[in-house]
Amino acid sequence: MDDKIVAVACGDSGNFTDTIISTYSLVSGTHVYSHRVSEGRIVAQIWTHGEFLRFATVKPGSITIWEVTFTSEHTLAEIESLPAPDDTGEDHLFLPTLSRLAFILRGAVLIWDVRDSKFLLNFVGGDLLGGLSFSSDGRFFACGSVGQGVHLWKESPTGYVLHQKLVSGPVVDWTLPFLSPDGESIITSEDHEIQLWRTADPINPPSGVPPRPAEQTSFILAFSPHRSFIATGRLGENIATIIDLESGDPRLIVDTGMKICGLGVTGSTAIVVGEGKIITWNLPAGGCVLDARANIHDSVQTIVFNHPPPPPEQLHSASISPDLNHLVITPGSRGGGLDIYDVSTGKHAVGTTTGVFSRLWFTRDGREVWSSGIFSKGRKIIRGGGSDATRLEPVRNGDGPSGGHHWESSYGHKVTDDGWILDSKKNRVMWLPHHWRVGVEYRIWDERFLALFDPGLPEPVIIDLYE
Repeated sequence: MDDKIVAVACGDSGNFTDTIISTYSLVSGTHVYSHRVSEGRIVAQIWTHGEFLRFATVKPGSITIWEVTFTSEHTLAEIESLPAPDDTGEDHLFLPTLSRLAFILRGAVLIWDVRDSKFLLNFVGGDLLGGLSFSSDGRFFACGSVGQGVHLWKESPTGYVLHQKLVSGPVVDWTLPFLSPDGESIITSEDHEIQLWRTADPINPPSGVPPRPAEQTSFILAFSPHRSFIATGRLGENIATIIDLESGDPRLIVDTGMKICGLGVTGSTAIVVGEGKIITWNLPAGGCVLDARANIHDSVQTIVFNHPPPPPEQLHSASISPDLNHLVITPGSRGGGLDIYDVSTGKHAVGTTTGVFSRLWFTRDGREVWSSGIFSKGRKIIRGGGSDATRLEPVRNGDGPSGGHHWESSYGHKVTDDGWILDSKKNRVMWLPHHWRVGVEYRIWDERFLALFDPGLPEPVIIDLYE
């Protein structure tokens, strides 16, 4: 109660009846004491009672409330033992103030009144139930499920009766509800979306709930060779934006008329790859022209691949080499491998049918092509030789790309796990806000610039570390 000690219960997932409750000092950050609990499985949650902590354990036929001191060795004291069903399933939630036990068992969610030994709710909801929540006074209870949204029950003289069924859209993932302590609000978290509801609303979902936004695809980013521009767009969408890195303003916004899978930019042109074509636009001459727009009729060149590309509905990533002479694309129609084309002619140079690749990118010298991710793998591009042909050779396991990964800074910068950007001398340069923190495969370093992109970000973030 003095906010100086925290208690944590943990146990082996394969041995729920052997649990440890450990206490830690929030002042010194040190471990204080551990109590072993072997009298049953601990039921959420742990609560305080004066100088003691209390918790409940459940075993066939009974639920027991225990008490122990926070700070020193003390024998567990049994406060009371109450009747419970013989089998209370795997998912439990205990409401101490009213001695109510909620649990999921064989496709049903049940609430057991442990004082009066009777069920207050017995709802058959299928096998995909999860997420139990009480309001602090027990007036409301909620449970989520895949395919059905969240069911919200309200207390009545005869038990709990259905009050609301909250469904915000096509529910395809776990829906976890959280009731506010006063029971007036409920938060649902499902499929990367969080919504706030009012329990006073009628059974139907409240009006005016915004439609679920379309699932966002990942961004595509490409720096110009001299770091004066960056091209960006979303994979599979048709809008490409060229940004002037000196001013930070858009130089050109292009409606490409096709689904984009790759981008490139020079000091004077924008190159877009998609649907078996390479289309080029000229950038406006002179200084930055705000909101300059173009469409397919303004393009200056269209090159068609001479080798069947993946169909538009099987879009995969493409990457243009730093010298803008070649591009690599994953041929999703074959289920694996990659293909390299000549940008100026659309001619197929070389390909392979082995390996599964994603988010392809060239090394800085253009001599290798790599796939991003935890299990990155690369292919060396060998040109010339006796047959004067281009071929691909696997890079040996354990070898990194020449020039490093595109998420590694050539200037020695690092991004720490807690969001700090460090320079080569380990000095802190900038702290990234939480909503800008992305995995390494969603970063691109290009000398002084750091680009951050992720499907969850509304737009890419470009940072100039020397401005």
